[in-house]
Amino acid sequence: MTRLFDPTGIKPDDYRHRYPELERTEEFTNLNVRELLFVWWYANPTSELVIEYQDPYERAQAALERSKYNPSKVERESILRCQFNTEMAAAIKKMSGYDPGARFRGYMMIKSIFDHYEGIIKDGPAKFVTVEGKGENRVETTDYPKYVTTSAKIAEEIPGLLSKLEEGFGVLDSKGEAVEGAEESSALHDWHRNKNSN
Repeated sequence: MTRLFDPTGIKPDDYRHRYPELERTEEFTNLNVRELLFVWWYANPTSELVIEYQDPYERAQAALERSKYNPSKVERESILRCQFNTEMAAAIKKMSGYDPGARFRGYMMIKSIFDHYEGIIKDGPAKFVTVEGKGENRVETTDYPKYVTTSAKIAEEIPGLLSKLEEGFGVLDSKGEAVEGAEESSALHDWHRNKNSN
């Protein structure tokens, strides 16, 4: 199963560091790590609780248990009634809005760009050869200025692409590894949503 920002197997204190996007997301900045883990279990479209528990009250109870979030008695009662404070409600809305299919496709597109750039660099100047004419009139010309310009542009782009690949758009398989393969594209989101109906 593919998951977004999967917390399983990660120490709570390392969770935000594992997924730097979570550190940069305004809706999550005021939550402590256990609150954020509760929000993930309760609202993330790839959380098994979202798939298993259609009833939000049951899901809130299960999310409290999974996240090991231990709020005050009053706050716990509010959570179990799905009456979230403003910050948690905003975080739940943000977390529930993530589209795993779109994120997976974004990850695969960045990976494809990275792979294409690698091909251009591997081929070197040969990639910039043009052929004019035929037979004895055939002339091959290498556009070295275009090769140099393109190589320099790729060198500028690689750090940004590498950063995006390393972050992976929060997309991991259930083993905690970056997702490979193009078969799980936009249908991923629908599959998770419709799993119970099959």
